[in-house]
Amino acid sequence: MVSKILIVIFHIFLSLELQPAQSQTLIRAGYYWHAQNEFPISDINSTLFTHLICGFAQLNSTSYQLSLTPSDEKHVSTFTNAVKEKNPSITTLLAIGGQNANGSTFSSMVSNSSYRKYFIDDSIKTARRYGFLGLDFAWCTLTRSSDMLTWVFSSKSGALQLIPKQETLPIIHN
Repeated sequence: MVSKILIVIFHIFLSLELQPAQSQTLIRAGYYWHAQNEFPISDINSTLFTHLICGFAQLNSTSYQLSLTPSDEKHVSTFTNAVKEKNPSITTLLAIGGQNANGSTFSSMVSNSSYRKYFIDDSIKTARRYGFLGLDFAWCTLTRSSDMLTWVFSSKSGALQLIPKQETLPIIHN
């Protein structure tokens, strides 16, 4: 009798374990940076992506707010509307940093809570101003290895305090 019960329990357990997993939505992300090639935003086939990241805003070394060159601003300001023409459900993110990011400016910002607040507040305002739904931190060089840990543990709580509860603005860390 006990063996029959164990067999039934085993079969129930086995059938539970072999159920197919619920399908997960895949993220198909791509980067756009105009650089020198002047590839038009309108030529991007945004239907191929769930997320598109537009680069790059830089960190101002004195105000710790975002700065855009006139050329970058031209592309950033039209990016979200342009890619949403072909794919209205796409999520756009503004990349901050990149290869040309100043690691020492990032270190200064990370190490000072006031600078972090200026940065977080301005980053959210800038993203909203240009229609981006989130931020991508693309710092390729760090001056100190502890900077990333400091940034990860301090930025999330600081940013969440600035976003009203009814709004969402995803922040993605590289």
